[in-house]
Amino acid sequence: MTRRLIGRRSWLLAAIAGLPLAAMAQPAALRVGLVPYLSTRAMLNVYEPMRKHLETQLGRRVEFYTAAGFGALLDNARDPGQPFTLMPVHLALIAIEDWGFTLVARSMTESTIHIWGPRRLATGGMAAGRGQRVAVIDPMSIVTMSFYRWRAAEKLDDSVRALVYPSLNSALLALANGEVDMVNGAQGQMREAMGVDTSDLAPIVQVGSVTTPAFVAHPDAPAADVAAFRRALLSLRSTAGTGGASQAVFVDGSAADLRPFSDFARAARRMLAEGRPR
Repeated sequence: MTRRLIGRRSWLLAAIAGLPLAAMAQPAALRVGLVPYLSTRAMLNVYEPMRKHLETQLGRRVEFYTAAGFGALLDNARDPGQPFTLMPVHLALIAIEDWGFTLVARSMTESTIHIWGPRRLATGGMAAGRGQRVAVIDPMSIVTMSFYRWRAAEKLDDSVRALVYPSLNSALLALANGEVDMVNGAQGQMREAMGVDTSDLAPIVQVGSVTTPAFVAHPDAPAADVAAFRRALLSLRSTAGTGGASQAVFVDGSAADLRPFSDFARAARRMLAEGRPR
């Protein structure tokens, strides 16, 4: 009798709300943020296999979101309504050390960072970069920071001009349109870029290397949800072999694993303190 009354009451509440009973029984969609190094469409497309895997493993709807920039990514991550966020390793370190976030899983994938240009320039090495316009993405990106450090070390600040674009996709389009001469990007990112022909591009010079992004959990995320999300990530295996973050192999880890990137974290903290980039 009690079970029947509960069932009738649930049906009545669903009818009043104009919702089917099945919809009421389902948990809310899990919101997950993605670091915006590609255009929104490209990000959601290349991460779709991961989203489907998580949805299957967790038994609930999973929704991926990106942001307008890296500053917005951090703002969104601090919203309790977004329990999990894929962050660059230096920003993940800030979230863990400064804001009490938890490292859910770190990537095993390493990606080299290059300045890319037409193949005809590939034999010129660093000299080919002189007097060139190089497209970069968000200044808080570790890929962009690596470019600026390389440029300063090579004393090319006055001869290599950086132009900032919202994403790697827009940077590659700028190269195709002749707005810039070269593009700065990680090898994995270049493989994930969609909608732009990169077949004629080659690495001109390597400016750094980085571990692809890690997942962190908001301090308010329930421990059981964090554990379930970690298990789902650790079971993720890809055969695509792109070398990008969307196809990364994840492992358990700690903040100590991210500390090799502390210098980049300090630089990002200075940007945040100065209110840039936004």
